[in-house]
Amino acid sequence: MEGIFTISLDFELHWGVFDKKDRREREACYRNTLQLVPRMLELFSKYDVHVTWATVGSMFAKDQSEWEQLRPAIEPQYSVEKYSAYRWVSRNAMLPDYQWAHFAPDMVQAILQYPGQELGTHTFSHYYCLEQQDEPRAFEADLQAAQKAASLFGTNLTSLVFPRNQFNPDYLKTCFEQGITTIRSNPSNWFWSPVTNGGSSLLRKLVRTADAYVQVGSHRTSYPLSSIEITPGEPLQLPASRFLRPWRSEYKFANKWRIGRLCQEMRLAAKHGECYHLWWHPENFGDHPEENMNGLMTLLQQYEKCRSKYGMKSWNMGEYATHLLKATPRNLTYGHATTACNP
Repeated sequence: MEGIFTISLDFELHWGVFDKKDRREREACYRNTLQLVPRMLELFSKYDVHVTWATVGSMFAKDQSEWEQLRPAIEPQYSVEKYSAYRWVSRNAMLPDYQWAHFAPDMVQAILQYPGQELGTHTFSHYYCLEQQDEPRAFEADLQAAQKAASLFGTNLTSLVFPRNQFNPDYLKTCFEQGITTIRSNPSNWFWSPVTNGGSSLLRKLVRTADAYVQVGSHRTSYPLSSIEITPGEPLQLPASRFLRPWRSEYKFANKWRIGRLCQEMRLAAKHGECYHLWWHPENFGDHPEENMNGLMTLLQQYEKCRSKYGMKSWNMGEYATHLLKATPRNLTYGHATTACNP
């Protein structure tokens, strides 16, 4: 069995940090990100690397008016109010001056134009699946809103990444009922176990950062394709292998170790015929775009070497379902509940 290289991207702009950061302070980052997406697409095409772009559904809208038409009628009722995107919008609005922070329908369309690039979902509202909330139908309504947004582009969504890696097994059945056949799960190391927004300790963050440069967790980040279990009525679970941390000016020397470690892990996965699943946010490249793009180029060149020497191939998340479930988005059978979106 040849090794498999997978990339999944959490594409979210300000929807990913509305509860933590000021959008005006992130303007340069978001504008850089939107300029980098076409460059990434060209680079992935050049090296024939298949990628899942798990995109927040709200970004599919062209403006706030269209977003209001797409938003679900049933919203989450978080015990911590600041986690609600809808409460945030009601207080801050999304005026045209902030288009770069919230909407990117042209980027969504561009993703769909490239072979091997899969448009996935990061939920409609950057939904927090481990936060306490009192509306049991809210998650289902959120996925229905995401599918409704995708229908504007003549497609449906079959791969999902849980925002902030808040993997919740209780939601897997709902995911499958709403057309999701593949989800990304977390690495096996304890410091990547899912937590709520208020539960991430300083120690956990320090260990995650350290592990990007030197071995802290398990020495094996890849896994055999045969280890992916097929559970009827649930999506496939694809563990992440490694988070591609962005280039940091204060880590000038360590930046090479970071990329070198990823190259070594990819090479071992290719040699042993295993899956290697890399992920990051496109926004992670926004503060130092050229340095980060150079790092990505190095990784893709390493993949090209692995493909040539070991026969490694690249799959996006949806292609695992195609091969393991012998199904495509058009012939999968899944339930459709009544759409809980605003008309």
